[in-house]
Amino acid sequence: MKMEDILLPKERRDAVVLIGVDERDSVEFVRIYAVSEERAKRVLEEFFNAKGLFPTDYRLVSRGTEPVGDRKAITTRSETALSSALARLGLRLLSNGILYLDGVETLYQITLVSESLYSSIAGKEVEKPPQKEETGSLPEPEEVLSLGVDTLVENLSGRDISEFLPENALLLREPPVEKVAELLAEERDYPVVVETKDARRYSFLDFAVVVRLPPLTVEEFSAELSSRLGIDVDPSFFSSYPPEKLNMQNVRALVRLVEAIVEKWKVEREEALKLAVRLNLEGL
Repeated sequence: MKMEDILLPKERRDAVVLIGVDERDSVEFVRIYAVSEERAKRVLEEFFNAKGLFPTDYRLVSRGTEPVGDRKAITTRSETALSSALARLGLRLLSNGILYLDGVETLYQITLVSESLYSSIAGKEVEKPPQKEETGSLPEPEEVLSLGVDTLVENLSGRDISEFLPENALLLREPPVEKVAELLAEERDYPVVVETKDARRYSFLDFAVVVRLPPLTVEEFSAELSSRLGIDVDPSFFSSYPPEKLNMQNVRALVRLVEAIVEKWKVEREEALKLAVRLNLEGL
């Protein structure tokens, strides 16, 4: 194969290269799908050579096999979730053609991101090469979770993150550190997502991304209660609430408490809420 063939968009049977490029056409994201690990590695090497890219400028975030499932081909149009996630990062999804999957049952994928994109996603301040610019504002956490890489989520808001994860993701809530370390060291065909209230427990492990979901604001907290109780809840009720109580679990707990008070003591929901807030914050 001529080196330049790797860059020509065409129909393919062994491997396809998907990239995310910024407005300056800098390659910030690379994903290879291939029929074998050996072919994936070879295609990645050929692509880097053809584009004049340096492997040291990129970070490996995911690799392994995955089932083809009901997919017939891999194209930029078929990768809608990836395209959306990259768009949130200010990147366009391009490819070197269409990979047809006739007779293929499993694929091997390799995913890399540039050090500048990695730093942007992780929210870390690092020195960047002068010729590269920021890829845009930080994406929403939901978009980062959909990228399908190993992720540590410090979830202080209590939001349900499961709906934003790829179907093959393994979600673990407050797992033993030893189990996570073993999983991250293994060859896998799925991303590991660890959800915790204390990210320091896992800070020494090599996650591709760390996502932090802060506690709800008093306005968000009261809005959630208003929606669930069907009454207007004043945010000032929660001005003295500690941040660790401003989460979705406590929203649900307060709703259950209000409903129990209304049913037991036959009072209006507004009065039940006042009592529920005192019990929830101060106890008896």
